[in-house]
Amino acid sequence: MRVYTLVTAVLLLWCPAALAEAITMQAIVYPPLVYEENGEVYGVAPEVVRAIQAELGDTNPLVVMPWLRAYELTKSGNRHALVAIVRIPEREKLFKWVGPVFSEGDYFFQKRGANLNIRTLDDARRAARIAVRRDGYTHQALHAEGFVNLDVGPSYESSYKKLVQGRVDLVLMGERTHYYMVKQAGLDPNDFERTDYEFARSSAWLAFSRDIPDETIARWQEALDKLKADGTYDAIMRRNFRH
Repeated sequence: MRVYTLVTAVLLLWCPAALAEAITMQAIVYPPLVYEENGEVYGVAPEVVRAIQAELGDTNPLVVMPWLRAYELTKSGNRHALVAIVRIPEREKLFKWVGPVFSEGDYFFQKRGANLNIRTLDDARRAARIAVRRDGYTHQALHAEGFVNLDVGPSYESSYKKLVQGRVDLVLMGERTHYYMVKQAGLDPNDFERTDYEFARSSAWLAFSRDIPDETIARWQEALDKLKADGTYDAIMRRNFRH
């Protein structure tokens, strides 16, 4: 009886702790932050996540998921994380945050030669159609600014394809990620050009569901801060950004 009681006590103490660290780590394809080749996940965000996991002894696998499904699963809880999304006021209370893992300026891009002359936010409002990914950062941010000329689609790839086909006038995208997103869509970066108006400076973060303990979030943030301090983060950025 004593042996049984002791074993039971150990299991009760150990199992909740083990289960408490189980997190479904979901990656959204968004090159060069996240991209997939031959079933493997690469890019800035996966490298940062794996470096943090190595520091913490975390072994949760990183899996690629469709954007909307991953977003909704993380928003609804059940110990999920999303790698990585832009942190904006509209999302602030939906998740717990670790980051930033990446920052850049966001500009409106047009088909080369369109000459739309976008120099202010009102200039963008006067465009006939701006392509956005459903519930993506650009969709939510432009909707918050009162834009009604939005063409909502399933992906950034479809947005660029509409742009090159002349079905929309603009795509809002990060200046550094634009090249990689166009290549992901199988298009030629030379077919597009950046306009002059910077809409915002955005930062991509790791988003965790609200049921993840604050202590876990703090450990992840501390590990990320250490990567930035010791040069590991800068090395990851250099490997992934070559354009």
